Amino acid sequence: MTAAKTVIEDRLVGLGITDYEDYVDYNKDRIIVRFPWKTGETDFNPQTAIDEIGTTAEMVFRKGSTADGEEILSGDDVTSATAGYNQENGYVVQLQFSADGAKKFAEATTELAAQSNGTISIWLDGENISTATVKTAITDGNAVIEGSFTQDQVTALANQINSGSLPFALSAESFSTISPTLGAKSLDVMVLAGIIAFAFVALLMIVRYRLPGTIAVISLFGQVVATLAFVSGYFTVFNGSTLTLPGIAGIILGIGMGVDANVITAERIKEELGNGKTLDGAIASGFKMGLTPIIDGNVTIVIVAALLMGAFGPTDGFWGKVFNPIFFMFGPSTAGSIYSFGFTLLTSVLLNFVFGVFATRIMIRGASRCKVFRNPVLYGGSKDGKKTYKCPNINFVGNRKKFYTFSGILVAVVLVFSFVFGVTMDIEFKGGAMVTVGYQGDVDLNNVKQTVAAELGQSNLTVQTGTDVSGAQTLTINLPGSETLSTEQLD
Repeated sequence: MTAAKTVIEDRLVGLGITDYEDYVDYNKDRIIVRFPWKTGETDFNPQTAIDEIGTTAEMVFRKGSTADGEEILSGDDVTSATAGYNQENGYVVQLQFSADGAKKFAEATTELAAQSNGTISIWLDGENISTATVKTAITDGNAVIEGSFTQDQVTALANQINSGSLPFALSAESFSTISPTLGAKSLDVMVLAGIIAFAFVALLMIVRYRLPGTIAVISLFGQVVATLAFVSGYFTVFNGSTLTLPGIAGIILGIGMGVDANVITAERIKEELGNGKTLDGAIASGFKMGLTPIIDGNVTIVIVAALLMGAFGPTDGFWGKVFNPIFFMFGPSTAGSIYSFGFTLLTSVLLNFVFGVFATRIMIRGASRCKVFRNPVLYGGSKDGKKTYKCPNINFVGNRKKFYTFSGILVAVVLVFSFVFGVTMDIEFKGGAMVTVGYQGDVDLNNVKQTVAAELGQSNLTVQTGTDVSGAQTLTINLPGSETLSTEQLD
């Protein structure tokens, strides 16, 4: 069951679904999987999705083009399969073989290349998915599956090949739909809140930093749009992800780093103008002096995001392999909300280098070359060149013991409170109980939540509406950390 759960998780990640939940019910030999699909998709078929993530995916390379051809190697001889694209052949699957697989493939292709029409066919679960003519011997352990593939097809095929075979066949016992945990209107509220917050940030930047602030707003908007494009999979050469609430937090933090980069640059230019430098000199010096702290801050966040993706991402993913020497002791891992946070955070911060550093500086330099934008007042200076910026004099080094003491006390207080009062774990960490009941008519979710919480003495539960396979209305109640409920509790 655990092995099957790991395979399903890898396949979900390969399909760009990182915000999923999966639980193993060992008592009934079931795996419960929850995952989102596209908003507004009315023809979603859960059984098709189950077939895609639960197939056995047995792959065999054979000589010739028939199912009874001599077997060359199996899927176990393939170490990795990745979706790729080139101008000549379009979407392809790139294969890398193990040492033993490379040897087998080299022997077969050397033999077939000597024939006028030697071919190799690839069979997946008894179905021919590709037949190619061997023109030259392939001895370097790398091959490419070519054909009239779409991006979704090569992604699904590479995912199935990487995942290998399930230890047993899976069948769907039941499936149902559920409502958003935050409510149907929550996304609209978040979008509105984001627009309002961005407007306030933009106003503050423009009023405080004038022309550099206006340019910063343009670069920040570009960063937000580009981040959402990358996360949603708009750029087909990069794998997308599902947008989660922690993922939105990652985007917000990335925007904060973008604001920070622009503030540092604008403040440096303002300070240099106050010290009597010319506009060009102040811009050049401000860029030079502001670059190091910007890089320091962003690189630190990149390291944190990479660690989160390595610790809470799929074990066979890129960051999982990089940090395997550190996290191998915790066993196979999977993606989820924390991985989603790290993914969007890493994407947003890397784009901050493009927009908050590179693009901003190009636009400021370009604006400073225009006569209409040569007035130092537009950059925070004064028209007559008098000093308008007073650098605060704070002896941080001299008072370091005070700062260390305050920080140490704060950390100690947090640790004491954590040990004394404990940390409430959600269902992702502690497991729990999941109760689904049918109902008719309308339901007040707040009343349901309050009633269940009062009866079971548990507050951190979630209640979701939905429909089952027959179309009947259902209530799904998640109880983190709970054991199997008794009959009396269910009543």
